[in-house]
Amino acid sequence: MFMHLTLSHHLRSKSAMSTILGMLIFMGVLFTCVLPFFLYINEVNSLYDQTVIEMKQRDQERALENIEVYAYPLNDTNNQISLYIKNQCPLTVEIVRIWVNDEFYSYTIQIPGMSWNITSPINVTLPKNGSSSFYVKITTARGNGFSSRTNPLSYTAESGWSGGGELSINVVITRDYNGRVTYNINVTKVSDGEIVCDDDVTFIGNTRSYFKKVVIEMPSIYNVRVTKEDTLLREEQVEVSWQSPTQWIYVNDSNE
Repeated sequence: MFMHLTLSHHLRSKSAMSTILGMLIFMGVLFTCVLPFFLYINEVNSLYDQTVIEMKQRDQERALENIEVYAYPLNDTNNQISLYIKNQCPLTVEIVRIWVNDEFYSYTIQIPGMSWNITSPINVTLPKNGSSSFYVKITTARGNGFSSRTNPLSYTAESGWSGGGELSINVVITRDYNGRVTYNINVTKVSDGEIVCDDDVTFIGNTRSYFKKVVIEMPSIYNVRVTKEDTLLREEQVEVSWQSPTQWIYVNDSNE
């Protein structure tokens, strides 16, 4: 009888040990395989959520970009085009490419929010006979594209540059020296003296050119006057009509 009780107790002890060992093995498998897997899944989900948030933020920033682009030749027969780029949004915008027709130019420039910049001149191939049209646009680092508001620019071998699209007077000022100087662009309607534009623009450092698009509401004859610190550089009357909607005024300020 005593031996039977001892054997039964021994078997129960072995069964309890087996249960404990099984639990230990199960816990080991759980901690070494299952829990790391759940931790990995949780990390992946967190990374996914973070990526979604970043993508939404980039999409919002991309949607906020608002750029005005104006391409202009430096004079009526020059083969160089510059771009006046005005950043109309609060974000800093990085320009990465400039397109002229189907040809692109790598161009990196950052423009802070609510400010403008002028690009360096780009050489284009002008026709020796007949005419060519030039369509200009830019692309940003966020993937947006903005076309020039002076598209298309046209060049004719016999008469030079023209184009610009809408009723406007486009004033281009260039200079061949560095330093700080202020110009005034004044446009008045000849018939009644109405002031259409009276703006000051200051060149700083090595800025060599500037573009001003003066939008005209009605066809008429206008007087354009450009001065440099009270010194008259150019004054000319131009007629803006539906047949000739855009007039170009080129002012070259030489330091000589």
